[in-house]
Amino acid sequence: MSDSKIPNIDYTRLLTCILYEGGAADVLEELYKRGIKEGYFVSVRGAPIGRSSTVEGLPEIPKTEILRVVVAADQADYIYQMIYEFAKLDEPQMGIIFVKKLTRSSLNILPEDTDLTEMGFQQDAA
Repeated sequence: MSDSKIPNIDYTRLLTCILYEGGAADVLEELYKRGIKEGYFVSVRGAPIGRSSTVEGLPEIPKTEILRVVVAADQADYIYQMIYEFAKLDEPQMGIIFVKKLTRSSLNILPEDTDLTEMGFQQDAA
């Protein structure tokens, strides 16, 4: 077993945004335009407290999504403000956003297509 260590980055922040009306894909697209590529979202079940869970006797289909983005500490305030404004979180029952300092993180660099070919993976001709 090799003694190589994965380098840790200790100046990153995790932004977590819960969007009750969905729209995480649009936020991710906006972040991508600004050079932020370290994010993902998942669709979950749930609604804010006080919101009706039925409409005319039928259960409401929740659109709740959780968006998570890892950014450098010096970008966290700027990205927080951008998400807050873009997702209209200042309006009632749209969602919440919070920031957490990460104690450790590591770089995740995906290989280029040419690197995959060199590793023996075959690419499909599109």
